[in-house]
Amino acid sequence: MRSRAFLPLLLTGGALADSLHPLVTLEDIYPSNEVELKVSAMAFRGDDLFVTVFSPNRQDKAPFLKGEIFRIPEITTKKDRSGIKAERVMGDLYEPTAIAVHNGKIYVGEKDKISRLEDRNGDGKYDASEKVILIDGISQPNFHTYTVGFGVVEKDGKNYLAGNLTTSIKLGGSRAFNVTVNPKTHRGSTFMLGPITGEEKPEDTDISYVAGGYRTPNGFGVGADGAMIVVDNQGVFNPSNEFIRITPGGFYGHFLMQRDDSNIAAFQPKEADSVKGGSKYQSPPTVHMPQGAVARSPSQPVLLKDLPEAVAAYEGQYLVGDVTMGRVSRVFTEEVDGIWQGAVFKHSGGHDAKGVTGFTAGPNRIVQGPDKRFYIGHIGAGGLWEFLGEPKKPWWGLQRMTFKSADQIDPKFNEIVAVRDVPGGLELEFFRPLDRVIAVELPEVEQWTYVPTNGYGGRPFGKEALAVKAVTHSGDMRRVRLSIPGIRDNSPPFIKQKGYSNENVGWVVHLKLPKQGLYADEAWYTSVRHQREQGETVLPTVANADSDPKEVAEGIFSSICAACHSTDGSRIVGPSLKGILGRTQKVIRDGKPVDVTVDEAYLHRALTDPLHEYPEGYAPAMPALNLPDKDRKALVDWMKGL
Repeated sequence: MRSRAFLPLLLTGGALADSLHPLVTLEDIYPSNEVELKVSAMAFRGDDLFVTVFSPNRQDKAPFLKGEIFRIPEITTKKDRSGIKAERVMGDLYEPTAIAVHNGKIYVGEKDKISRLEDRNGDGKYDASEKVILIDGISQPNFHTYTVGFGVVEKDGKNYLAGNLTTSIKLGGSRAFNVTVNPKTHRGSTFMLGPITGEEKPEDTDISYVAGGYRTPNGFGVGADGAMIVVDNQGVFNPSNEFIRITPGGFYGHFLMQRDDSNIAAFQPKEADSVKGGSKYQSPPTVHMPQGAVARSPSQPVLLKDLPEAVAAYEGQYLVGDVTMGRVSRVFTEEVDGIWQGAVFKHSGGHDAKGVTGFTAGPNRIVQGPDKRFYIGHIGAGGLWEFLGEPKKPWWGLQRMTFKSADQIDPKFNEIVAVRDVPGGLELEFFRPLDRVIAVELPEVEQWTYVPTNGYGGRPFGKEALAVKAVTHSGDMRRVRLSIPGIRDNSPPFIKQKGYSNENVGWVVHLKLPKQGLYADEAWYTSVRHQREQGETVLPTVANADSDPKEVAEGIFSSICAACHSTDGSRIVGPSLKGILGRTQKVIRDGKPVDVTVDEAYLHRALTDPLHEYPEGYAPAMPALNLPDKDRKALVDWMKGL
């Protein structure tokens, strides 16, 4: 049953890391009996792991492929796969993507409802008669609507289920109306349902909202201080992937279109045009996770806590999985003048069918077990759920990650642990003291911003190099302060583009320390609030706002197009761009095949109205980019050279 695999997919550049992080070990703990666990959520009850599974599809009509719950008994005590078995305890679920255990009871979130399970006959399994539905009708049938979570959070001495509701979209990525089924529903939002006790009745529970303005919030976590963490995916109004530490009442920029029979996101400003939107109404993200460079389909954030003393420097940071990149990133956060922001690092990659030196597939959920180790569940499917990499990968998997003890760590290992904003620059913290002084000319620093629009994704804007003017080392050589004049933040002047701007977006400061022998030698720091030295002023203009057309085109390709199109002739989700000009191609137009020659006019049509006609043999999935005429021309001219 484990023979199904993906089409071979390629990525350009350094999008895939090649190695397992030196501070961790991996084990393949996939059950040895014949099951397919496409992991959509996980939760522990004692040493038993409960896993929800389903098969993602791209249809908007029921019946969907049926979801299930499996129990893996005493998995924390098992040392190898031979003793690990999965037992099916429930079926006939409607795409479950959330599960929690509270007071011994199991809570499950399906596409359209949230329920508590009651094992009334004591057989350890559940059927429809043992489901207590706490809220129903929270979604119309749409392939993109999920209930993501759960986290159990406390408020006023009571416990609640918290999680995210993703939004309805059209095939291709553009927005669809979120038709109201239950008027209490606000999709694209973080909710709290409860209070929960393990014995609550539907009439005793209610749903409330903490924040809104997301598109595909496929990750939900809880921080050490009870803060709620959401990870959202690139798309319409999302020019990058985003790690968000929620500010209660925050609206994070993804507008849902409004009409009488549809619901909008929680805290979506009523005075804004729901079709056009605009970043001036949004709360800034905490950390940008640039598309392609760091993330492509980020998923579960998990707090690093109760770490061994040898790796205590990472306590309070987060790991974030990524389904299609098949990797895990690390996120550091800090508070600057009341604003939360931080940095993202590449943490672990590598692909290993045996699950020891890399991941077996795409990490979708990460949870910490009662044994303090981290359990990683994988998922996959066709289309944009595909795990990008070679060789072919299965669409399921389960691994265990353990941080090493002091005697297991290579004494030469070092990396950047944290990046902090300081007056006039940035401060870097390292895992252990540096064995050499960093020279001024070594750090490579650049910055850019994004302009969220109602088109899909977005390219970097205002990219400019920054010069390090001075380097100061701490006495113990574990911290280095870089003086970097010109770091920007959410301050004017703002970049304006076709009625949109980068207000409330912040800037990404990309820093790299080559030739230092570091594992993580680069970081992407999000500057929303930058501390300036006395007398330092904001730069009056934005350099390179009107970039070279080739740079514009390459930026659009790497941040938007590369997810679906290669430049080397290989097939991904869409056709390769290599040699595209002059190619004879059969397209589907008005439901009928038509032969066309790809010329400049065709390319402009494809970028302007991608679903008017699409290549035969490919799904009609190209999103509307809404590119300005100048940017579209730059991209077409660039493609002509391929």
